[in-house]
Amino acid sequence: MRKLGKRVIHFYNDSGSLNNAVAFLESIQKKINYLNLTVSVEGKNIKITLFGSRDLQNLAVERLKDLANQYL
Repeated sequence: MRKLGKRVIHFYNDSGSLNNAVAFLESIQKKINYLNLTVSVEGKNIKITLFGSRDLQNLAVERLKDLANQYL
C-alpha cells in the first residue's frame, strides 16, 4: 500500500531578485509534474505544499533543494 500524505516546504529568497524567484517557480512547474503541489509567495517567503505518495515527495524535495540552491 502506498503511503499518501502532504508535506510543506518553506524557502526564503535570499537573492532578493524577483526574476530569480520567477525562474525558480517556472523551473518547478517544468521539472515536478508528477505530484500535485501548491505554491504561495509572500514577500521573500515561498511556501510549497506537496500532495502525493511519500517516495515521490522525497524525490521532489531533493529536486526542489537543488533548484533553490540554483535560483535563490
